Amino acid sequence: MITAWLDRIGDWNPQLLREIRGKLKLRNLIVAIGVSLLFQMLLLLFYSQRIPAEGCYARGFSCAESWQDWWLEQFRVVTWTEPFILFLVGVYSLIADLALEDYKGTLNFIRISPRSSLSILMGKIIGVPLLAYIGIGLLVPYHLVTAIGANVPIAFLFSFYILLIGTAFLLFSASLLIALLSGWQAKFGGQVSAGALIFSFVTFVWIAPAFMWWNIFTAWSSLSGVLVGGLITPIRAEWWYLPITSNIWTPHIFTIANLAIFSLGIWRVLQRRFHNPTATLISKGQSYVITAYLEILMLGFCMQSGFSTASGFQLMLLLVLYIANCFLFISAIASLTPPRQALLDWVRFGALSTTEEHPSGFSYILRDLIWSDKSPAPIAIALNLIFTQVPILIWVNSWANPEAKSKAIVILASFAISIILLALITQLIFFLKTRNPTAWATGIISGLVFLPVLIMFTLSISPDRYAGVWLFWGYAWVALANIKPSDVILAFAGQISLIIALTLQLIYQLQRARIQKTS
Repeated sequence: MITAWLDRIGDWNPQLLREIRGKLKLRNLIVAIGVSLLFQMLLLLFYSQRIPAEGCYARGFSCAESWQDWWLEQFRVVTWTEPFILFLVGVYSLIADLALEDYKGTLNFIRISPRSSLSILMGKIIGVPLLAYIGIGLLVPYHLVTAIGANVPIAFLFSFYILLIGTAFLLFSASLLIALLSGWQAKFGGQVSAGALIFSFVTFVWIAPAFMWWNIFTAWSSLSGVLVGGLITPIRAEWWYLPITSNIWTPHIFTIANLAIFSLGIWRVLQRRFHNPTATLISKGQSYVITAYLEILMLGFCMQSGFSTASGFQLMLLLVLYIANCFLFISAIASLTPPRQALLDWVRFGALSTTEEHPSGFSYILRDLIWSDKSPAPIAIALNLIFTQVPILIWVNSWANPEAKSKAIVILASFAISIILLALITQLIFFLKTRNPTAWATGIISGLVFLPVLIMFTLSISPDRYAGVWLFWGYAWVALANIKPSDVILAFAGQISLIIALTLQLIYQLQRARIQKTS
């Protein structure tokens, strides 16, 4: 019977069968089952000292007030433990597995498999963390018994596991994407993936707690006392003034819908990256959709009917969006900037070519700059800025305080100009004949961001007296309190001059490469 089931699994997904045969060895099964049962036994042993009875203080432990509290404490421990175990083990095992496949060279054989990338990667997600699934599965009956003993609604368990599975799928999909990125396959001692260690640490200290607290404040707010041991006042969260915590259904729909959208986006990138590891991480068309969606999602949380309209509070919200957009556009620049060989291919075969097979002209070049993945990235970055900053600008325009509005416009303009400068500098670095352009770009961009601050502090160039200098280097928030119109004009004029100079340099490099190709 087992052989028949394995044959069926192999017919449906050969990669999954390969993972099952590799993971479900007797020793691994004994360890997974033993660890899960040992955890339950230790938990029961500990709480056996807290059974409601007289004289429990004499044994060194305070007893639970009632049997319901006794079960509730165990339920709480299991509920908080499961996400940490599942996310941590799953993330580490997936990244380490793909990194090891790449290290051994077997990943390229998987890529040329006749099976689709969807089938192969789904086999990885289901098969690689299989031992973690078994361990969590053995915890489910204990979780159910404690929920019944604590009089916790069974509907909560359905909610918990649906959201847990949805978040785990998103997180594991992101883990596969990280594992496929070049440069993350470095090993410590030839076995341990650096990417697996870093992302596992981020998962443990940030993502797993964020999963619990987000749902406690939204979907499970009515059971907050059960989950944290004290009553938390249910928040009234809105998104674009639409209440998402008004009843039990809206937070579930909102969370599940966003998990599905994020997962779909990651899988589109996974399918693109799996069979073409040298391509840019995302296409330019995908970047427009992704950045617009993320900006609408983030900006929607700023639209709360209960938020203060004070200028200081509005500027604080803008600061949060500013920080988030910094990470978003740094990621966009890294994802969209093509390497030197792709640019040379575009010069030779794209809209710049003058062969009969390819039409030439400004409109064709502009179309390529907007849509072609091998063309320079700054135009696409500028379009992404338009898609993201225009909604923020409309929101800022609705502010009542003219002074806060003018400061916000300066901040938005400074941010947009600085991002375009970074995009141009990054593209020029990637067009150089260097062995590791990513390292060069990271070093130079980091130097341009942090060195001016150190130099200005060393030379006592304070933002109080030299606000224009700080604004020129993109630190609009630091110079905001003392900025003057003349400072704005001079700083932006200097930045725009740099943009023009870098653009001309990029055009010169492209024309030079075109001449060399045709000669």
